[in-house]
Amino acid sequence: MKHLPLTFTFLFYFCALNIAAQNEDADSMGIQAVINACIAMRDAVAAGDAVAIRKSAKDLKSIGTTDFSSLRCKDDSIASLNGHLVFNEDFADSLATGNTSVYDKADVMSRVIYRGQTADGSYFTKTCFVKAGQRTKYSFTAKGHQELAVVAEAGGLVTMKIHVTNSAGFDRRFDDTKSVKAGLPQRKTSFELPTDKRNTVELEVINCGSKDCSFVVISN
Repeated sequence: MKHLPLTFTFLFYFCALNIAAQNEDADSMGIQAVINACIAMRDAVAAGDAVAIRKSAKDLKSIGTTDFSSLRCKDDSIASLNGHLVFNEDFADSLATGNTSVYDKADVMSRVIYRGQTADGSYFTKTCFVKAGQRTKYSFTAKGHQELAVVAEAGGLVTMKIHVTNSAGFDRRFDDTKSVKAGLPQRKTSFELPTDKRNTVELEVINCGSKDCSFVVISN
């Protein structure tokens, strides 16, 4: 085998280190524990594992999340969550006892104030819904470092598009670039926003699957 040119070798290792650093940053996101707990809850519910469901509920409570009340739906009409998974500890606790009737009250359960919510609102979550093959749009305001994730219920495949603007002319997109047509069970990203202006973040979630699904939006 011929030796690689020194310049090429340097670039190869530089790129490899850069990719590793990006992965490390993604895994060290402040909201990662919330993402993990929501994924664990989804998987436990899909498996019908009561012990694992209780653990995910306990994890959500211990992490401390609060309702993402500033997240506003921009759709003409808001579809019902009834029949779908709600990503909060009360819903998980009910399922762990075998009470599947909570699915019929998902809309009500999604508005329950979480017992484990933090006083300072460190992490925000909100369960939302999108029909099969369609998309839904939400918006909220933010400054500085932003971490954002969506986790779909079991079987859900989603893609995330993000558009940020402000009154000073800031206009940036932070769209998914991986498996955008096929979708993935969960998505996450982080980015920096101006700190001297209020920025409007528009989040669009696309359901790439063949079934309606709920999903949770997670933010710092």
